[in-house]
Amino acid sequence: MVGKKVVHHLMMSAKDAHYTGNLVNGARIVNQWGDVGTELMVYVDGDISLFLGYKDIEFTAPVYVGDFMEYHGWIEKVGNQSYTCKFEAWKVAKMVDITNPQDTRATACEPPVLCGTATGSLFIAKDNQRGPQESSFKDAKHPQ
Repeated sequence: MVGKKVVHHLMMSAKDAHYTGNLVNGARIVNQWGDVGTELMVYVDGDISLFLGYKDIEFTAPVYVGDFMEYHGWIEKVGNQSYTCKFEAWKVAKMVDITNPQDTRATACEPPVLCGTATGSLFIAKDNQRGPQESSFKDAKHPQ
C-alpha cells in the first residue's frame, strides 16, 4: 500500500433505492469509490485525476436503504502517470426493519459485511503531478 487508506462513510437513503425491496443499485457503490479514488489522487499528487476504469468489480452482498456503508480505497501501485487502486465497500450498520419507514431502530454489523470489491486505474498527466500533498504519501515514487 502506498500512503494511507481513505475511508468515506455514508448512509443509504430512500433516493438510493433502485429496485423492489429498497435494494440499492451497485452503481451507487462504484460512484462512491470514484470519490475515494479522487481523494487518494489529491493526497498522492495534488490533482483530482481522471478515472480510467475499473476491473474485477464484484458485488458480494446486497445493500439496502438505511444501510451505513464505509467505502475504503488505497493505492497499490504508482506508475509514470497511472495509479492502481483497490476498493472495498463495507456495511457497518443496518436498519432493523427496512419495510417500515417509521421504525428507526438500527444495529451494528459485527463483523462488518463486505458488499463489494474492485480494482481501479486513475491517471494524472505528468504536467499536473505536484508530488505528495499529505505526509503519509511522502514515499510515493514514480518510476524513472
